[in-house]
Amino acid sequence: MAKENDPTRGFLENLPKENLLQIFLNQVDMFVCFKDLKHRYMLFSSSFVRVLGHKTSDELVGKTIDSFVTEEEARAHTEVEDRVMETKTPVLHLEKHLEMSGPRSTIGTIWVSTSIYPLFDNEGNVMGTWSITRDISEEKNTEQKLVQKNKQCDELNTKIHHLSTIDEITGLYNRKYFEEMIRRNMRLFSRVRGRGYSAGFSIVLMDIDHFTQFCSEHGSSSGDVALIYVADILRSCSRSADDVFRVGNDEFALILADTGLPGARVLVSRIEALLARKPLVIDDQEVFLTLSFGFCTYDDQLDASEMIVKADQELFEAKNRRSSKAPKSQKKSGASKKNTDHT
Repeated sequence: MAKENDPTRGFLENLPKENLLQIFLNQVDMFVCFKDLKHRYMLFSSSFVRVLGHKTSDELVGKTIDSFVTEEEARAHTEVEDRVMETKTPVLHLEKHLEMSGPRSTIGTIWVSTSIYPLFDNEGNVMGTWSITRDISEEKNTEQKLVQKNKQCDELNTKIHHLSTIDEITGLYNRKYFEEMIRRNMRLFSRVRGRGYSAGFSIVLMDIDHFTQFCSEHGSSSGDVALIYVADILRSCSRSADDVFRVGNDEFALILADTGLPGARVLVSRIEALLARKPLVIDDQEVFLTLSFGFCTYDDQLDASEMIVKADQELFEAKNRRSSKAPKSQKKSGASKKNTDHT
């Protein structure tokens, strides 16, 4: 009850409640609706009338929501209103994407946020529901555009990462990613060893013997053909857990998970056997390429650069041994008819 000195008392007493409600319904931008126990529209804001394509509110009195939206959406909304009336508890900020199916509707679809409240009579009994609905289509569209933009950014970042780690000619990982993967494996296996397990990995460096001479004899474009050929050989001999890299002009590398030196040498034997069994065919001529190899097995005292240096030193020594053992004809041509020298 208003206090005697309340300045609004006289104002409110002289203002009929019906006029106050009508002023509100005519001016509010949001969709305001009052419904009876049978979910029929009794009162509503002018904005709600306009969005449904009607001129006067009288045209909507007694209608239900299934006159304006799909049957499925109407059923779901009615169930919520039943729950509000039964529990006498409002449901707030219910977001829905509605497909407007009314014959006069001025829009096709709309995103809305609706709060539904129980409507009480003077004796405190539930006599229906009333709701406030806000059009959030613009917000949702902006949100969806942002989600799409973020998705495009993620795809672009993935593509950039792919391009930054992949060798363009062979499709293998490049040297930058090779060094990163060594460091990653060292951290991984260091933690595993810290738990008391014996675990490690090996790296294998290799390059194509007499590659410069090969390109001189068969043309510069043949170099890319040879690189792709070797890359395919390395892929076919490696396990799914192994990683294959091109780390230089004619240099390649392998990272072999859970593999010691004996296992790495077994894999190299398979590579050499496949090179001898499946020659490169170029200009209708079979060319038997050979590789030299260098090894290094993970050691707690080594960092990534030291592992590469150690394997590279072994590769250098292997190149010298192969060069000293190679027949003169091989030194001249860069290829032999038969590959018999296995590391």
